[in-house]
Amino acid sequence: MATIRPFEGYLVNPERAALVASPAYDALTPEQRHAYAETHSANFLNVMRSREEYPRSQRPSLDVLLARNKARLEEMIRAGDFVREPRPSLYLYRLSVAGHVQTGVVAEIPVAEFEQGLVKKHEHTQEGKEDDLTAYQRVVRASSSPICLAYAGQPEIDALVAELTSAPPVIDFVAEDGVAQSVWLVDDPSTIHRLQAQFSRVPSTYLTDGHHRAASASRFRASERAANPNHTGEEAYNFLLVALFPDRQLRILEYNRMVQGTNGLSHSELLAAVEERFEVEPLGSAPASSPKPRRRGEITMLLGGEWYRVTIRAEAVLVASDDPVRSLDVTILQDELLGPVLGVGDPRTDPRIDYLSGAFGLQDLARHCRDHDSIGFAVYPTAIEDLMAVADAGAVMPPKSTWFDPKLRSGLFLRIR
Repeated sequence: MATIRPFEGYLVNPERAALVASPAYDALTPEQRHAYAETHSANFLNVMRSREEYPRSQRPSLDVLLARNKARLEEMIRAGDFVREPRPSLYLYRLSVAGHVQTGVVAEIPVAEFEQGLVKKHEHTQEGKEDDLTAYQRVVRASSSPICLAYAGQPEIDALVAELTSAPPVIDFVAEDGVAQSVWLVDDPSTIHRLQAQFSRVPSTYLTDGHHRAASASRFRASERAANPNHTGEEAYNFLLVALFPDRQLRILEYNRMVQGTNGLSHSELLAAVEERFEVEPLGSAPASSPKPRRRGEITMLLGGEWYRVTIRAEAVLVASDDPVRSLDVTILQDELLGPVLGVGDPRTDPRIDYLSGAFGLQDLARHCRDHDSIGFAVYPTAIEDLMAVADAGAVMPPKSTWFDPKLRSGLFLRIR
């Protein structure tokens, strides 16, 4: 079951929200984060600085950087950028853009639910990233980036959320990226109890964004527990800050691939090799309609400035149909084309492969391919049902299988550990 609970913390000052709330950390490159933080001194991104952002000649030690992050957070609290709520609260958080609307419940859940597999994951994590995030929690001792969880939608939860969001929000602004951000405070004990009772009937939740944060929270909890002889299980380090959204409200964009070089093949040889495994339809250099894939099982390839529609053969789908990972378009693309034809080994580490989220258009894909002598592959978005099936099976997806959009912002909710 999903055990949500209210938390004692801070909410961003409504008058400062548009300045303080930061872009999603992983939606920016290290260079972009550095530039943004340097030019937006009031933004919460200045509390989340990382060493990789800085030019090597200016890169501080990890200890120095974490101390700066902690000091900046303390300055923001003293300056009134955050307002402490007088009692434990839940929050409703809505993101709206271009006709898309998703509304989630921001709460704490026990780290133990992640450790016990009630919060299901679908990605591998990297130890180095876990190390950095654990060190951050140990020094800064704050959470402001809710881990995004999906759950199978429940009509009773939908109805209560709709009732609560009929009132005016306490936070309401449009961020620089055009995504409207709205927050409602839920501090009435009886209403909190109703939400808790309804979520207690949710059997499991699914990580969409935040695998590294969840894993590092588990490590942080273990170290804090070992150092605390009076551990009770109620300490703040035992809980995760999360935002829970009904599955059907979440929007997944595609994650396109770009492979540098042709693995020694001429363009005609490469096309012949692809045609042995897929149905290939030439679209030309300037197709009359968008070459973006129209359905599952369809991929478009950009080779030498020419677009091709590449359709997965029915027999390939049939072979993989009983395996939720092997049946993914991105897996079939890797196993049947990128690996055997283009020589891409491990897609997590091969330096020849790069990725571009669907937040960028095919023009950006074509530009990257032109500038880096790469072959582009546009894929159809992975469905949330596929993600849940993979997680239910205890398996993991290939890297860069999903891009959830819009991304949650940091600097709206603040929980001190």
